Amino acid sequence: MESNEAKKLIEEHLTYEEAKQLLVKLVQFPSPQTALFEEEPQVLALIQETIKPELEKDGVRPVIDDMGNLVATLKGAGPGKSLLLVSYAMNAAPATMQNPYSGEIIDGTPYQIEGECVWGRGACEQKGSLAAMMMAVKVIARYQAELAADLIFATSTAGETGRHLSVSHILSQNKIKTDWGILDGPPQIQLANKGRIDILVSVKGKPTHSSRPWDGINAVQGAVKVLERLNPLMPYPSEKTHPELGQVSLTPTSIHSFPKATHTVPAECQILLDRRLLPGDDPTEAVQDLETAIGAIDPYGIEVRGEDFSYPSEVSRDAEVVKALGQSIRTMLGREPEYTFAAAALDAGFLNREGIQSVSYGPRDIRFQHTDHELVSVTDVFETAKVFAHMALSR
Repeated sequence: MESNEAKKLIEEHLTYEEAKQLLVKLVQFPSPQTALFEEEPQVLALIQETIKPELEKDGVRPVIDDMGNLVATLKGAGPGKSLLLVSYAMNAAPATMQNPYSGEIIDGTPYQIEGECVWGRGACEQKGSLAAMMMAVKVIARYQAELAADLIFATSTAGETGRHLSVSHILSQNKIKTDWGILDGPPQIQLANKGRIDILVSVKGKPTHSSRPWDGINAVQGAVKVLERLNPLMPYPSEKTHPELGQVSLTPTSIHSFPKATHTVPAECQILLDRRLLPGDDPTEAVQDLETAIGAIDPYGIEVRGEDFSYPSEVSRDAEVVKALGQSIRTMLGREPEYTFAAAALDAGFLNREGIQSVSYGPRDIRFQHTDHELVSVTDVFETAKVFAHMALSR
């Protein structure tokens, strides 16, 4: 479809009120991260009970795979670039946020936002982009708009897990082959982001009653020695730098000792560290570097192993997907695209490694992520939906 024809269809049929209603409906359905991660029943229920029926209203026929991810494909007839839109069902836990699932419409003025906002956990992070992507797909399907190539919409059961398990499953189980990918993100085209690997250091000692500490080997004291070895590497474990992303970081995020018993010298202490990665970094090498830095510490046993990870990502401004997205922003919003970079670890790195040229874009406002006042601008969601729809129609 020609760009002007696509713009006309979108402006006639994609409405602010419908986008707002869908956004509220998504925010009002709790889907928090829990210890069950991608298997959390509330996350699975959001996909099954809300997202799937909403798409079906407009003739879309989504499938849900054995991990609970949703995939819907609108077939294209021409030689254009196929496009994958990746959304997420899981959001952060409510924590101390008041009325986290109210979906209340509030005035954005106190938050330096013009117009209406929707209040709720996940609103600015996952569910704003989810609503925008769904609106684009629904309008295209409703009016049977011609597509030059396949449009694939996916909702992942992840969103806060920090690993590629769900998106990898989406691609492999659904046998998805596509040229471009756009993931949930900010109102600027996100060209690059850091990766991350969680590194678990286990310190082994010898248990005994705490009234006779000399009979044991206290793993907590060993953990202190490990942190002393690592202290010179924190926060910057490497001198390598990126012109936009800066340096990588090393951050301890938790410490646990075992057994969980009173009056007992612990036999093991585990330290979990967050090691960020720059484009081109190998997660395995990051683990090896940390193991070398710690070395042997007698009389303790030390084990260092990599856990969950996300690949770093980077594409240039000259990439085809970036140019196409930028043109859709110009056409639908009448302004030049802006560009940004992120320290967060995302699925874009995995998609790019799979040969799917991918960036992040959406209505996410990082000022409100995981805060007690999470909200999203309805106008930003509406405008993002228009951009997604135009890009889908004019490839």
